[in-house]
Amino acid sequence: MISLVPLVASLLLTSATAFRPSQPFTGHLERGLKHRSSTRQQETGKTSLIRVPLEVYSRNNGITELQWMATITVGTPPQTFKVVMDTGSTALVLPRNNCTDCGKHSLFDPSKSTSFSPQPALFRPIEYGTGADTVPLNQTGRAECKVVTDIVSIQGLSVPKQEFLLCHSYGEALSSQLADGILGIGSNDILAWDGSGNFTYLPFLPHLVSEGQLPNRIVGLALGSGGEKQQQRGPEASIGGADRARYRGRIKNVEIDETLTNLSGIFMVDVQAAYVGSGKNKRVWHNSTNGNKPLVPGVAIMDSGTAYMLAPDQQTAENLYSGISKDIVPLDDRGSWGASCATLDKVATDITFTIGTNTRGEVIEVTMPKSAFNLGEYRGQKGVCQAAFSHWDPPLYEPIEGRPMWLFGSPLIKAYYTVWNAKGGTLGWAEKV
Repeated sequence: MISLVPLVASLLLTSATAFRPSQPFTGHLERGLKHRSSTRQQETGKTSLIRVPLEVYSRNNGITELQWMATITVGTPPQTFKVVMDTGSTALVLPRNNCTDCGKHSLFDPSKSTSFSPQPALFRPIEYGTGADTVPLNQTGRAECKVVTDIVSIQGLSVPKQEFLLCHSYGEALSSQLADGILGIGSNDILAWDGSGNFTYLPFLPHLVSEGQLPNRIVGLALGSGGEKQQQRGPEASIGGADRARYRGRIKNVEIDETLTNLSGIFMVDVQAAYVGSGKNKRVWHNSTNGNKPLVPGVAIMDSGTAYMLAPDQQTAENLYSGISKDIVPLDDRGSWGASCATLDKVATDITFTIGTNTRGEVIEVTMPKSAFNLGEYRGQKGVCQAAFSHWDPPLYEPIEGRPMWLFGSPLIKAYYTVWNAKGGTLGWAEKV
């Protein structure tokens, strides 16, 4: 999918070469503010959750899973759209009927909605940093949009007056994705459309909570394949709580990095260590520029809308692949790495990270399985496949302590049942069933 990680890049991230996209973060945090029928499930007698079926968009005969899309409706009478449920952004983004480069997407027509309002009519260009494919973008993408208001509904829940971004220009990356738009489910409850903080709004899920339609804004994600329930019901999101039927054992809750998460509106976790392999067979992912010592601790953007992983810089990616196979080499000037498909299948390995802090929550190990190591054939190079880890170019560091910045996308996230608890400040991990 198109993750609006761009939103992070434009406000939060700094790089060794001072990479700063020109537009401010869409949803800049106001200073001082910290295809099935709907199913509702009662838990502990008072908490209801809504199950949202997700449709997967893939290529390479299903090998490369790119996006998980929910169905929403907007307007009166309702117009239907497929949107990526994206933990890497916060706003609802849709294409307008006058869009000049929105491909074959369903377009929202304001003239056909009696509940539509053009207000607050703010012009909001947005920038995004990862796209609907596995190949990193060669430059920051841009869409031209206005903030408007209408009724938005999902699985029987509706916000009568929801502000969202309606775009008259999508840019190549957004226009080429299968999903019509993006439903950001990032972490913050109150955001602003501009850097001044004068135009605050409630994103869709917090808006549902504020109107009493949801008990909380917890989201559970069951993505990818594997597991009996996954085969029976397919991928799903649950909003309003974790779906006990979709995981086994207990949920291990990792504390999110509160400062960076509040600043960006996107879930981020601390990364303490990285390993090649898993369990007793793992070995430290070394830093060749630092005497082959372990990698420096960092922080990771958690983004369900990106179909690959991103290392902080080229050297970190090179350190990984040089220890696996000399045949894994850069494929382009965008940060992609790969080798012949036969080679990647042969050398595929688990990659494990230690995440979390000791102050609150748990410190746990999470593993990207070797089944996700090969992303499938790289476009335009027959017989050549892309490896799961690309790298940021230029390198990226968070601005508070200067730690290296990772991005953990769906190759890791889909291996678990994940629970995104913005209010509680945690990201939960459990075994899928």
